[in-house]
Amino acid sequence: MIKLFSSTDTLFSSNGDKVIIPLRAKIHKEDNGSFYLDLDADLSYVNDLTANRIIVANTPQGEQAFRITNVEQTRKKISLKAYHVFYDTKNYLIQDSYVVNQDCNYALDHLNSATDNESPFTTISDITTLNSYRCVRKSLYEAIQTIIERWGGHLVRNNFTIGIRANIGQDNGVTVRYAKNLKDISSEENWNGVVTKLMPVGKDGLLLDELYLYSDTQYKIPYTKVVKFEQQIDQENYKDEDGNLIESKYKEALI
Repeated sequence: MIKLFSSTDTLFSSNGDKVIIPLRAKIHKEDNGSFYLDLDADLSYVNDLTANRIIVANTPQGEQAFRITNVEQTRKKISLKAYHVFYDTKNYLIQDSYVVNQDCNYALDHLNSATDNESPFTTISDITTLNSYRCVRKSLYEAIQTIIERWGGHLVRNNFTIGIRANIGQDNGVTVRYAKNLKDISSEENWNGVVTKLMPVGKDGLLLDELYLYSDTQYKIPYTKVVKFEQQIDQENYKDEDGNLIESKYKEALI
């Protein structure tokens, strides 16, 4: 069942304002990536399927809420793409907030409570790794992407609950076999993140003495990238008795 709700609804246990019978509806979801609904409907819904309203659709993870964005209309049908309400995080700004040596659950809760307008989301994580992150003038969405990069884990989007889990999925004892319960299969190679030669650039343009780090795996063509880091290290810990910065020790700590 596909249900239509208003733009401000956050509870979806009812049938909403209207039940939609689409011509086509397809969910697209990637681990730590895109999560959206493609939908086509006839013109009778032209005044219902409007920007910012919420569509609730069945997914393998249960009913999930998707916010309508751009709507296209032809003489025969309406077509739209609705992104999971998780992407509302792009509309909440964090001015300046610092997480120091904390686990992932603390980092999520801390940054979710630091937005300019009160966040409608709740956050949770079971990752106990300790890390630090200073978030300056970033959206909540950007902050969550950085948390995933630094703490690791899998993004779990359940309506207005945002989780980062060490592991996702479970063994239900089902065997998937082609021509039995699998109709089709495809694969895609993605080399966008491949790096075989890396130049790390630290605070104030600091470079390693060796300049580059090399992957054990090399290809016939180079994959060279620059990654910038902003280390948050207190200079006070690297000053002598007269209060002068010991440059060599501070540089060593930054490296």
